[in-house]
Amino acid sequence: MSHLDRLSSLLSNFEVKAECLLSSEGANLFIYGDQTCLDKLVLVVDPNALVPIESEPLVCIHVDIGDNKNPLHQAMPEYVEIDLKHPNEFGGKSNVQGIAHLIVTEASMSRCGARFALDRLCDLLVVNILRHQIAEGKIETGIFAGLAHPKLRHVVVAIHDNPHYPWKIEDFVEIAAMSRSQFMAVFNKVLGYSPITYVRLWRMTAARLAILNGKRVKEVANKYGYASGDAFCRAFVSTYGVSPTQMSRQH
Repeated sequence: MSHLDRLSSLLSNFEVKAECLLSSEGANLFIYGDQTCLDKLVLVVDPNALVPIESEPLVCIHVDIGDNKNPLHQAMPEYVEIDLKHPNEFGGKSNVQGIAHLIVTEASMSRCGARFALDRLCDLLVVNILRHQIAEGKIETGIFAGLAHPKLRHVVVAIHDNPHYPWKIEDFVEIAAMSRSQFMAVFNKVLGYSPITYVRLWRMTAARLAILNGKRVKEVANKYGYASGDAFCRAFVSTYGVSPTQMSRQH
């Protein structure tokens, strides 16, 4: 049986941006220690989380993983603290120590492509954190609870892979190999939404990134299964409170 990739489609719809800062003000990624021996890494996802930030971190970075409408943001804990002296305790065989060393190197040296490299390294850091979230299986509700569920994960991945498809409940029941009543009850409990509502939310999430990346409204509407640009715009306004054009201008 081939391995079910539960993250690639999800992550392909989001962009992680990173900016190295000179002080802790405005930063949410902190790496402590020195160049030869890193101590720990702290990533603060929720700006309201009460996280004690120690003095003189080696590196301070602002990592942007989107707002609270972003499922990536919703799936992350309020903050993550990783012991870099014993990194294998974080999610088993973790590459996080190596990633942290590369982040420190890029942040401390003025080299061509440093901003691009930091973005990609922070991408890798987030992937490792999300893998850990799935492996731990401690999230009871939401997208990562669905991705961790032995049957629902196949449905969630199918939605992520094919947001344009005209999904019906019967399709999901067949994929999950569950009865209709059992599937509906379990999906609502684990994901926190009905299956069709989740499909609509995922379409809007992916469409929002496409709009912010400069895609035309008609192109996005067609890609995500809307009958017309007008139907897409109505759904977009209902979700985000602004039209696709207004959102594009605001960013």
